[in-house]
Amino acid sequence: MRKAERMNVRFTLGPARAGDVVELAAALSDAPHTYTLSALTTGSVLLLPLPALHQACAIYPPLRMHLLEELAREVSRSYLAGCLSRMSRRKRSGDRTAE
Repeated sequence: MRKAERMNVRFTLGPARAGDVVELAAALSDAPHTYTLSALTTGSVLLLPLPALHQACAIYPPLRMHLLEELAREVSRSYLAGCLSRMSRRKRSGDRTAE
């Protein structure tokens, strides 16, 4: 499960699945990021040192664009998941008031 904290509020970003590249925003920006990845089941993770990533992008510039495209997809998925979650909560709370 991917979680973050912004302005003293913790929120869930959604699940990470096998093969997902996560936390590209921190890897591709200069701004500090905090992020928690918690395993709900046994698994493995591959951590790529930032200097190695930056060197790979310098050697092969299209890599950075590919990673930025993946970041856009990740943000879009998280936004959609958040919208669906809010809609679900509203519907459930609306159902209770109708009883």
